[in-house]
Amino acid sequence: MRIDRRLVALGLFLVTAGGVMLAVRQGVLADDVAQSAWTLWPLLLVGAGLSIVLSGRPGAALGGSLVAVTLGAMLGGVAATGWGGGFGACGGDRDGSAFAGQAGSLTPGSSVDLSISCGRLDVSTGPGTAWLLSGASPDGQPPEISTDAGGLSIHNPSGGPFAVGDPSNHWTVILPTDPGFDLDVVTNGGSSRVALPGAALRDVAFTTNAGSLTADLRGITAIGDLDIHANLGSTTIRLPERSVSGSLAVNAGSAALCLPSGAGLRVELDAVAGSNDLGDHGLVRSGDDVWETPDFAAAPVRIELNVHVNAGSLRLDPARECAG
Repeated sequence: MRIDRRLVALGLFLVTAGGVMLAVRQGVLADDVAQSAWTLWPLLLVGAGLSIVLSGRPGAALGGSLVAVTLGAMLGGVAATGWGGGFGACGGDRDGSAFAGQAGSLTPGSSVDLSISCGRLDVSTGPGTAWLLSGASPDGQPPEISTDAGGLSIHNPSGGPFAVGDPSNHWTVILPTDPGFDLDVVTNGGSSRVALPGAALRDVAFTTNAGSLTADLRGITAIGDLDIHANLGSTTIRLPERSVSGSLAVNAGSAALCLPSGAGLRVELDAVAGSNDLGDHGLVRSGDDVWETPDFAAAPVRIELNVHVNAGSLRLDPARECAG
């Protein structure tokens, strides 16, 4: 019987990537170790060299296998913990120069859009209608800010600094609790931490691309729809003590959902090469793709999510992410 070496390599790649993601989620592999998986890249050269040297000889598959395992480890590390500045592109945890603080106010019903690339974003709330921004950037200049229609948009400058070895961005944003607003947070590389006690939210969207996000929605006073995307990164959402519906898409990444005590959860799940532990937490499967807590209909807080998992993982109430 002839073995297709391409399928063997693909299998090794998927097993390694999934194994690293699972090991991180279970606490077997430390985050900093997984984040350093990109440093294995010289093995790609070794594997390619072996494939050339051993071409047509016994052991020729060794090079391809080494490349597959190395790529799997690198992808698994990024998917489980986010891109923390591989090859020095984001400067790791090294902040740039402080920029002058910025401030303004929101009008009711406005939108807040925060998009950071290659850096750290910390978001919290304060009383009143004022928003505040402070932090650091590679060149000491503040990010681009727009306040159209009484809202707030903060993002990296167009064509701004993004060079190997540069320090990273680090923004601290304080949002007001008084006016209700839509919120859209995008993390491209690096990490974001969002905590919004007292906020009156309308529609909320979180997008993580090759990064990590932790969003704490406990203590909010209102919320509309919730839309979450985790692409090649790690996302943890502490769900509110309020009924909410929305969607979650996980693509080559991992997502953790932290449920409030006594909440009912209903998940319509579509998964391709994905994993989940919903059954381990007492959810009952009905039909092909619907999971539901037994007391969902009678629960005082009901959370309904349409979930798509593609080559990723979904975990419910993992101790490491949801403790505290």
